[in-house]
Amino acid sequence: MIERRAMKRIPINRAARLSFGEIHGTHPCLVRDINALGARISTPYYIFADEFVLSFDGHSGIFYCRVVWKKGTLCGVSFLLRRRSPKAANDSGAPADVVRLDRRLVCRGAVFSSDVSA
Repeated sequence: MIERRAMKRIPINRAARLSFGEIHGTHPCLVRDINALGARISTPYYIFADEFVLSFDGHSGIFYCRVVWKKGTLCGVSFLLRRRSPKAANDSGAPADVVRLDRRLVCRGAVFSSDVSA
C-alpha cells in the first residue's frame, strides 16, 4: 500500500467521545492514530455523519472533523481549522473587546488596535 498522508500518524489508542450536531449526547470511540492534520477512529457503530466533533478528557480539547474515508466501523478524518457554520446565535455583529496576554485589543471593523487606556 502506498502511503498518501502528508504527515506520519502517531499510534495513541486513546478513548475519546464524538458529538454529532443533531444527536444529543456524546458517543464513545477509540482514536487509533493521530497527527496534526487528522486521525483514524474506530467506533462500535457505523458513522453516518460527514462532520462531527471529537473530544478528549471531558471536552478539554476538541477537534472539528470531516470524514475522509470509511471502512466498516473505522474512519479517517481530517481536522477542520474552524467550524463551517453561520455566525453564533449570540453574535450581535458589534465590535467586541478581546483580552489577550494582559492587553486589551479592540476590534474596529476588520482591524485590531491596542487600547491601553481601558
